[in-house]
Amino acid sequence: MSYQLLSKTTPVARKQYSCIWCVEKIEQGEKHVYEVSKYDGDFQCGRWHPECIEACHQYMKSQFGEDEFEPNAHKRGSQDEY
Repeated sequence: MSYQLLSKTTPVARKQYSCIWCVEKIEQGEKHVYEVSKYDGDFQCGRWHPECIEACHQYMKSQFGEDEFEPNAHKRGSQDEY
């Protein structure tokens, strides 16, 4: 499996989005993380609460280099699953 981060920005939401980690809303006007990446040859993008992307990074470290996770399965800002 191959993962390549293509771009990462921290925009202010122009409309409401959902966080890929916790599925909670990213409200209009809220600063968030937007990533575009390539995973096994497929392009993907995701929007994150800042605390959720940090929780994801900690999750990946705890999984010994694993680069895969289940979207929309975790509580906001936590590694705990729903």
